[in-house]
Amino acid sequence: MRHPALGVILATLAVYVWGTLYWGFSPLPYSAWKQTPDDAAAGRALLEHFPEEGTYHVPGRQHDPESLTRLYEAGPVALVHLTSREGRPVFDGAAMGKGFVLVLVSVGLLSLLLRQAAPALGSYGARVGFVVLAGLVAAVFLDIGDTVWWFLSVEWQLYRALYTVSAALVAGLVLAAFPPRAPA
Repeated sequence: MRHPALGVILATLAVYVWGTLYWGFSPLPYSAWKQTPDDAAAGRALLEHFPEEGTYHVPGRQHDPESLTRLYEAGPVALVHLTSREGRPVFDGAAMGKGFVLVLVSVGLLSLLLRQAAPALGSYGARVGFVVLAGLVAAVFLDIGDTVWWFLSVEWQLYRALYTVSAALVAGLVLAAFPPRAPA
């Protein structure tokens, strides 16, 4: 019988390759992004008004309730993620390494979840379906949830949800082929 740890390693590699194709080579998810009329001017405004890297909500929550209500109603309202004040490479090898670890941990957790449910999942297809269902739950709760709670673009979050579910499918196709060992 094949060892489930091998399944985790192979599924991690498969999901990582799928993520590289989806995010690195497909223009599809990025079609949801808007473009500023002048990126250089927008960058200067970010440097002027956002003093350090981090996540900002405009208007900020530090206002008294009356001022906050007035600012919200007047607009604009924004969530801004400033990731680098000095710039960074388009391709960041460190991020790719962290991403690999993230995928490994995520696939490892999916494998543990599958191991718990495996006695009730008799077939390969049922095991794949279970992992895809876990991905769908994550996509709805997190990706689609961000459209509700943080007002993130529905179109952008749907592309993120599509990736989440498709990555779960890729992981499930591999993990389901490595069922947990029967107890000794």
